[in-house]
Amino acid sequence: MSEHSGSYIGVIIFAIVLGAVSVLLWLGGEVNSVEKVLIVASVFFCLFLLIKQKWALIGICCTLLAAIVVYFAQAWLVPIVTAEPGLMVPNVLKMIIAILFLIFIGRQSIEHRFAR
Repeated sequence: MSEHSGSYIGVIIFAIVLGAVSVLLWLGGEVNSVEKVLIVASVFFCLFLLIKQKWALIGICCTLLAAIVVYFAQAWLVPIVTAEPGLMVPNVLKMIIAILFLIFIGRQSIEHRFAR
């Protein structure tokens, strides 16, 4: 690892969990093309996090922000287009999980910044 990884242990565990959730989402069922791009990006940044933590954190945060936007748009547009409100719940759950991941990664990076 190119940077001191002792202070990034929480982030490394987070990357492993995020990568596992992404792969399970891919294997779990119907995934549209936008979600496939988000899954590939999150797995790429999670693997890159083990090599260069600082820039991979930025990539993971951007990917999570994009995921929140995509899932919000799907939760809002899909029920309008298909007239089936039951499709909104999975997208809202995915959006909540992405928000929780973003909060966790932000808290870890702030703790790392002030630990010096």
